[in-house]
Amino acid sequence: MVLIVGTLLRFAGVSGWRRAPAPASDAPTAGSTGAPIMRVAAVGDIHRERVSPIAAATAAEAAKADFILGLGDYQYEDGAMWKYSAYFDHDWGPNVPKMYPVLAAKHDRGWKDADPLKYFNGGGPHGYRSPVTLKPYTPYSFDRGSWHLIALPDTCARTRGCRIDEITAWLQEDLAIHRNPCTIAFWHEAYFTSTGKHGPEMTIKPWVELLVANHVDVVLQAHNHFYERFAPQNAAREPDPDGPQAFVVGTGGKRLHVLHDTARNSVTRDDGTYGVLQLTLREGSYDWEFVPVEGETYTDRGSMSCR
Repeated sequence: MVLIVGTLLRFAGVSGWRRAPAPASDAPTAGSTGAPIMRVAAVGDIHRERVSPIAAATAAEAAKADFILGLGDYQYEDGAMWKYSAYFDHDWGPNVPKMYPVLAAKHDRGWKDADPLKYFNGGGPHGYRSPVTLKPYTPYSFDRGSWHLIALPDTCARTRGCRIDEITAWLQEDLAIHRNPCTIAFWHEAYFTSTGKHGPEMTIKPWVELLVANHVDVVLQAHNHFYERFAPQNAAREPDPDGPQAFVVGTGGKRLHVLHDTARNSVTRDDGTYGVLQLTLREGSYDWEFVPVEGETYTDRGSMSCR
């Protein structure tokens, strides 16, 4: 097995690869099969328009990870820079240098050249900058250790400026190039989800079909403000041991949504607990744990092999 140590970023419409520096924690433990490689946190739907002890608590938990996958809707209600400066930057800003974001259509104002995109590109009061320079409506991917990670702009379904089929073509090429043993895909609006305030997002089904066909291991989503984990399944939401295990992690600090139904293949769900999903990425497998904020008791943990 060949390990690619470092971070490789690839953007749609950009030829070639650009290597970004990787932290020391990116290096696998040599000669120890199954030993932890790195720890990644994932969460979305984070900061209210006021001081938030909950957002501060999820930021502190996410900070323990080697890197962070941001699942969208970071600063409500409209992601204006003054709100980022007053709230998100205070609690979550120090996490941004190791945070790989996707931007959502509404509260992040899409991937337009608006304040959320400018913030993650270093335009905030402290100049915190994501490891990847975000471009409007543009997917990207990168490698950490032997894992491949794919960020998809599902906002294309809700805004003008890009098309779902263009992203599908990019995704097909990206998956063909990268034959890593383990892969994570992440975006904002959930395709696999029980109904809270939002139902499943159907427009991105072509992406999910590609992910299933290429045996992608993990799908991370938010948008519904609760936590949920699914058994492996296909794009028709039928049980499939070779399909991805999907999570909804909209528990970063914004008011939670009430669950109204239970989707097929949903293994566990909770609509009363804020927290962060922590993944430990290993050689050929991963562990997961939903870590609640202090004072809460719901959690979910387990392990699974890559497919």
